[in-house]
Amino acid sequence: MSIAELMIKSSIGKINIEFDPIEMAKQMQIDILDFSGTHAMALGKLPFHHKDPFDRMIIAQALVNKIALMSDDSKFSNYNCHII
Repeated sequence: MSIAELMIKSSIGKINIEFDPIEMAKQMQIDILDFSGTHAMALGKLPFHHKDPFDRMIIAQALVNKIALMSDDSKFSNYNCHII
């Protein structure tokens, strides 16, 4: 979902990306998660503490996959997920 958000912001001219996010993730040995129907179902059940749809999708992925996520967004702490 982070790559999707980057590409949307790039396509509307909000940010300039001069690198391939997929290649960068591979170089950094970061796994890229698919967003599945199971993630979408979890997303629909999340309390509405956060309005950003991409952040909500990332939170849903973290909860479903039982993995930590990295963020400095204080709103993430309202969800029952492990934040690095």
